[in-house]
Amino acid sequence: MRGDETALLFANEAFYNAFAERDMVAMAALWAKEKPIGCIHPGWPPLFGRQAVLDSWERILSNTSAPDVETAGAEVVCWGDVGIVTCYEKVDDTYLVATNTFVREGKTWKLAYHQAGPVSTPPPGGASNDEDDDEDEDDDEAVLAEAEAGLEDDDDDDDDDDDGDDTPPSRSIH
Repeated sequence: MRGDETALLFANEAFYNAFAERDMVAMAALWAKEKPIGCIHPGWPPLFGRQAVLDSWERILSNTSAPDVETAGAEVVCWGDVGIVTCYEKVDDTYLVATNTFVREGKTWKLAYHQAGPVSTPPPGGASNDEDDDEDEDDDEAVLAEAEAGLEDDDDDDDDDDDGDDTPPSRSIH
């Protein structure tokens, strides 16, 4: 696996780790600051602009009843300074498919776009959406160790405020 692909998988895993740990500081650090960003959570309207996207994640991560998310089957496509990671998300007993688009800011891959939605077919080796399945998760620790240098923490908070009034539904997967 080439360096960019490894770094993109690391950035993708860092995104899901921030989600799992409900770590808003880590989540905010993962999103692009120099490029426009957007997000479509399942069942939500599209959100654009750093402020709208981060506000949505603040709402999700602060919700103590939000379900855990597991990932599987990450695949990477890279075109220069843009990379896409597609993967499956398992939320409770339901599979979603997610697209996470990253852009290079300096030497770091930052998330520019996230979209997740229902999928009718589970990932290879996964149970169907109708079955209760506690299959083991993908082991991405080797990828994380290899690419740890691929992310940096920059705390500068120059937000691209989107003053739209897009209030997402109160009950949502994420």
